[in-house]
Amino acid sequence: MRDDFLRAGATMPVNAMSLADIGIGESMAVERLVGRSIIREASPGLFYFDEEVYLSVRAMRRRMALVMLLAAALVFMFVSFVKMR
Repeated sequence: MRDDFLRAGATMPVNAMSLADIGIGESMAVERLVGRSIIREASPGLFYFDEEVYLSVRAMRRRMALVMLLAAALVFMFVSFVKMR
């Protein structure tokens, strides 16, 4: 979906386009991205892809995945240590 917006050049409010012009239709994925402000509605029916928000959300998700992985590793190490005693 990101590629569709990039190809269409709809990456700033002044370049916003309808979803049909971008080549996509309304879907749950579009609704989710609109809800996360990754796809923004510049004016009624005209949308653009906010690359900065996308990169920020992506970085946050990666950090959360890393935190979860570290937490799981700590739990594993703790359980292993307790079983060895």
